Amino acid sequence: MSQVDEGAALAAVEAVSGPLDPADVALALARAKADDIAFGATGVPDALVLGCDSVLELDGEVHGKPADAAEAVERWRRMRGRTGTLHTGHWLVDARHADDGGTGGMVGGTASTVVHFADLDDDEVEAYIATGEPLAVAGAFTIDGLGGPYV
Repeated sequence: MSQVDEGAALAAVEAVSGPLDPADVALALARAKADDIAFGATGVPDALVLGCDSVLELDGEVHGKPADAAEAVERWRRMRGRTGTLHTGHWLVDARHADDGGTGGMVGGTASTVVHFADLDDDEVEAYIATGEPLAVAGAFTIDGLGGPYV
């Protein structure tokens, strides 16, 4: 698992390129995570490394993992009954034999999808957040877990 400080990684990219659109935020974070695993202090030698990251775009704002339960509750109150866009970045690093002239190639891309949120009442929002699931995922939801019926 990478140890990337997402805020610092984005700040470094934006210092060079300027503000990123939401899809590029996901791609930059995916690259930072893949590079950390492939080339960081605890790098994995001679490997193919795939880094991934997702962000939710809602009203032009980018949302990653919520900082805490209160932020997750507030986010769900804004999302419920609405539509957003989930952007997922993928970055593949070929670090096989990089020290002896190997390919060292890398490639990345993003995929985006529109997500529709159910119109949960306050009790449903709080019950979902209380499971802890939304605290570990971008946008404070996941479709492959308890949040599936709400998305």
